[in-house]
Amino acid sequence: MGETLAFPHVIRHEQLELRIAISNIADLHLHEEVVPELLDELAQAIASDGCLKHPIIVDDGSHVVLDGMHRVAALKKLGCVRCPVCFVDYRNPAVTLGCWYRAIKGAGMLGGVVAEVERMSFDVETVKNIDEEKIGVSPVLAALKNLESDFLIHASFGNLKAAYDIVKAVEEGLRASSFEVSYQTEDDALRMLREGMVDAVLLTPRLTKDCIISTALSGEVFSYKATRHVVPARPLHVDVPLSMLRGDRAVDEVNEELRRRLAKRRLRLVSAGNVFKGRRYEESVYVFEG
Repeated sequence: MGETLAFPHVIRHEQLELRIAISNIADLHLHEEVVPELLDELAQAIASDGCLKHPIIVDDGSHVVLDGMHRVAALKKLGCVRCPVCFVDYRNPAVTLGCWYRAIKGAGMLGGVVAEVERMSFDVETVKNIDEEKIGVSPVLAALKNLESDFLIHASFGNLKAAYDIVKAVEEGLRASSFEVSYQTEDDALRMLREGMVDAVLLTPRLTKDCIISTALSGEVFSYKATRHVVPARPLHVDVPLSMLRGDRAVDEVNEELRRRLAKRRLRLVSAGNVFKGRRYEESVYVFEG
């Protein structure tokens, strides 16, 4: 499906093309682990809907899933062998890559967090300022911050996949000690810290697109919430029935059916920053209606 004409529907957004198709699940590569509790809940919701409403976001070149790991796993759990996909050019600079900082609250202030990390046998170094470029470069695993103090957490790791495995262990240790740990964008986490909504922020390593692709193609996955992909636009409500995603039909035949279905529907643009169905989208969304 490398040629534009091969896709059942193409949306030409000003910054990138959104190429909608149905792909064999076996051809897709996940890059983050699936959380069983989230998987079960999502599978139940999709089964209740009887369709997959929104396509997952996939790199056209490598078939690495950028957004929608749990939807792919849920479809497999429901006996599906195919998945609605929005292919994008991952190399396009309009597709950006961030990370999720861990916002920490409860069980004391930062000193309690530091003590807990040290109890897990990690070395913690006090620094005047955090150089974010050093996070993820061995031996700097991550950083801890509150309004008064900055710390670097040191650990031994061979690559960023291993680094995030250790970050996951730190999270689990904090939760086991009654800390609340939430996932926030970089800006939101630091804003929450400034406003006193959380006690500390764990700054995590920033990955690269090449690292994500190579790791996924090797068959390995990063821990949950290692990456935060921002795509300037995405399609919503392709609403593909599960019956189209099961069975042994040829994928070309299913894509022809998808082409006919989408050709009959209207496409409405909801520009970035506006609200659709109670949610404010940072990106533009193209909604199939009718």
